Amino acid sequence: MKLKGTGRIIFWPGGSLWIGRAQGGSDLHAHHAIQIAFGIDAPISLRADTKDTWTPYAGAVIGPDVAHEYLASGSLVANLFLEPESHTGRSLLERFPAHAISPLTPHLTDNLVRLFHEDADDAALSLETRNIFAQLAGLTSPIRPTDPRILRLIDWIYAHIDEPLTLSAAANHIHLSESRLRHLFVAETGVAFRPFVLWARVKRAIELGFSCTSWTDAAMGANFADQAHLTRTCRRMFGIVPSALSPVKT
Repeated sequence: MKLKGTGRIIFWPGGSLWIGRAQGGSDLHAHHAIQIAFGIDAPISLRADTKDTWTPYAGAVIGPDVAHEYLASGSLVANLFLEPESHTGRSLLERFPAHAISPLTPHLTDNLVRLFHEDADDAALSLETRNIFAQLAGLTSPIRPTDPRILRLIDWIYAHIDEPLTLSAAANHIHLSESRLRHLFVAETGVAFRPFVLWARVKRAIELGFSCTSWTDAAMGANFADQAHLTRTCRRMFGIVPSALSPVKT
C-alpha cells in the first residue's frame, strides 16, 4: 500500500514498516511496540519530553511504552515497529535498554532503501525489515521466552479485537484467576491488560484504514465507540491522527 505523497506502510503479524518522506513531527506519545527509527537522507530528531532539547539521531531504538516526540519534516525516513513479546522482540530487548532511546548506525537500512526506491513488493520489504530486526537482535534465543499462556492469550485478543474484551474472559481463556493473570500479564508484556488491548485495537484500526476502509468503519471494526475515540487514541499512541494518513491503492 502506498500513501499519498509519503511512501509505504506494510503490516504483518507482529510488526510493520512505515517508510517514506515525513510530513512533519509528532506530538508526545508512547506505544507498546519497539520502534526502530532511521533518518535516510537526514538525521531525525527525538526527545523524551516537551521541555527537553531535540537530539539528532542517524537511527534509534525506542523501547516499548517510552514517551517521545519525533521530528523529521521533509526527510526520507524509515520506522520499523516490532511487538516486544515476539521471539525477536525479546532478543532485541536483551541487547538494548527497554526504557530508553538508544542510537543506531544508519547503514542497516541500505538494502531496505534500495528496495523502496525500486518499488519492490510488500513481501520483499517486509522480509528485509524482519532481517534488520534479526540482525539487531543478534539471532539469539531470548534468555527467558514469553510465557506460552500469554502468547496464546495475545493471539486470542487479536482474533476477537472487534468484540468487547474483559479481564475475566481473558482469564477464563487461559484458565487463570483474574488476579494471577493481571500480575502475569504485566510481568510478561510490561503493560497492563487494558492498555495492551487498546494498543491492539489501534493497530487493527490502522490496518483497516490503510486497506481503504473508511476510518469510521475501521473504528467500528476494532471496537472503538466511534471515529472520534479512535482519533484521540491514535494521537496519544502515535502523536498523529489517522486522517493525516490517507491511503490510496496503487
